[in-house]
Amino acid sequence: MLGCVCPHPPLLIPQIGGDRRDVQSTVDAMEQLAGEVGTADLAVVVSPHTPGFGDAVAVRSPLTLSGDFGRFRCPQVGLRIENDVEFVDRLVTLAAGAGGVDIQPVDDDELDHGVLVPFFFLKARRLVSLSVMQSYDRHKDLGRLIAECAAELGREVLFVASGDLSHRLIPGAPAGYDRRGAEFDRQVVDAFAGGDLSALDGLDRGLVHGAGECGLRSFIALGAFLEASPTAVKGRVLSYEGPFGVGYAVAAFEQAA
Repeated sequence: MLGCVCPHPPLLIPQIGGDRRDVQSTVDAMEQLAGEVGTADLAVVVSPHTPGFGDAVAVRSPLTLSGDFGRFRCPQVGLRIENDVEFVDRLVTLAAGAGGVDIQPVDDDELDHGVLVPFFFLKARRLVSLSVMQSYDRHKDLGRLIAECAAELGREVLFVASGDLSHRLIPGAPAGYDRRGAEFDRQVVDAFAGGDLSALDGLDRGLVHGAGECGLRSFIALGAFLEASPTAVKGRVLSYEGPFGVGYAVAAFEQAA
């Protein structure tokens, strides 16, 4: 598998959300995705909740990365994983030489819930953790650089785009209601199913703003990464639901047969 889209609500974790049947489709899809992935050698994850910079991407540089759900009253559940520091160093160097996107190493080993929730289900031997930045368009450069770095180092990378969709799907949603939220989610999920995320580049910015999304930057970076694949890519939507007014999508992207 080349990449995937994963939502990150902590309530997917049974020790936090309990037996939440209202998100069972998402839990089932994440378990299916994990079974298909197996144990990735290297996962590169882009999370909108990873602390970073407005005009630059932050990449975690310590040898080991870790985190837990203490903020959600569940400190006993967490993750400790090896960082691919060679990949980090090369990615920073490539960004410095290529322009388009600034990637800055950060001596911070803490993983946020945008990483921890997907990797409660997914397994990897090593992890590279990246933030997003303010600009949507520059995330295309980020995706291309990740693909270039993987090719140079001979790494087989699983690109994990962490992010939820609209936060404004229904009255009473966390960010309030906006009728554009459902339309935004429809267009994004259609792009996932088609396996061509370039459609995300042309989304109307009024639609994006009205939707109150959090994952689009991660998805755009994933799209550029997939475009670098030497073979055609197909996409599958494993689930989509929005029971609390926030859209949760699980999607997988792999080489077409």
